[in-house]
Amino acid sequence: MQDQVFYEGIYKQGFGMIAKAVMRDQALSIEAKAIYSYLCSFAGAGQTAFPSVELILAELNISRERFYKHRKLLIEKGYIKVTQTKNEKGQQQQNIYHILNEVTPQSDFKTTDNPQSEKPQSGFPQSDNLQSENQYSISNSLTSNSLKSNNINNNSAAAENRYNQLYSELSDANKQAAEAIPIDLFQDCITNCLGNVCQLSPYQVQDLIAWEEDTNRPLVNFAIYHAGMRGARGYPLIQDILKEWSQANITELAAAVAYEQQKKNSAKRGARKNGTSERCDGRNSKKQRPSSIYG
Repeated sequence: MQDQVFYEGIYKQGFGMIAKAVMRDQALSIEAKAIYSYLCSFAGAGQTAFPSVELILAELNISRERFYKHRKLLIEKGYIKVTQTKNEKGQQQQNIYHILNEVTPQSDFKTTDNPQSEKPQSGFPQSDNLQSENQYSISNSLTSNSLKSNNINNNSAAAENRYNQLYSELSDANKQAAEAIPIDLFQDCITNCLGNVCQLSPYQVQDLIAWEEDTNRPLVNFAIYHAGMRGARGYPLIQDILKEWSQANITELAAAVAYEQQKKNSAKRGARKNGTSERCDGRNSKKQRPSSIYG
C-alpha cells in the first residue's frame, strides 16, 4: 500500500518548488522573481508549465509590456526556457515554460511571441488553458512514485540519464511521435496530472496507476497532455480518452498520436465539406430565383 499525503487550505490548489538561488539573485527584479515563482507553482514537482500569457497577466496583475520585460531577464540568465508551439500555418499557439536546473545564460535570445488579443488555437482541439479553464488545481495527493519523481527532478544528471535510457527503449515510430509532444512523457503520471490538469481523488490516483500498468507511461502522459489541451478541468476526460484508445486497441504512443491526428483531419474535412455545401446551396438558390417578367 502506498502512502499518500493530502493538503488542504491554500495548498489544495497546488504548489511547486522554488530554487533559493533564483530568489537570492540580486540581478533579478522583483517582477522577474514573481514570474518565476508563479511558473514554479504551476510546474509542481515537474519542470514544465504552460499557463497562457493572458492568465499570467490577470493573476499577477501585471501589464503585457512589463511581463515580457521581466520574463526576458529570466530567459537571459538561463533560469527558464520558452518553447513556442505553432500550428500548421506557422501561427503561434502557446508557450511551454521549462524550469531549468542547470543555468546557461542566453544573452542572445530573441523572443518571437507576440501579444495575443484572442485565444490561441491549439494543435489539439480547443484551449490554451486560458483564464480559469485550467487552473492546474492540485490536491498534491502524492504517492511514493511522485515523491521519487520529485527527487529525480532535483538531480538533473540523473533525470537526463533516466530519460535517455527510457527513450532509447522506444521503437522508431514512438520516438518520432514523442518528439512532437512538448512534455516529458516519462515523468510520473500522477505528478503530471496534478501539476498540469486537475486534482485527483484517491480512487482516481489508483485508476491512473492501473492505466499505466495496463499500457505504458508515455501513452498515459500523452492522454493527460491531450486532455489538458482540450481544456480538461477534471479526471473524467483523461479517463474517457484512455477508454476510447483501449476500445480502438491502441497500446502505443505512435498509434495514439496518429489516431488523434486522423480525428482532427476528419473534423477539418467535415467542416470544409459543410462550408462547400452551404456555398453551393447559396449559388443554387440564386439560380432558382424567379426570372424577370421581361425575360
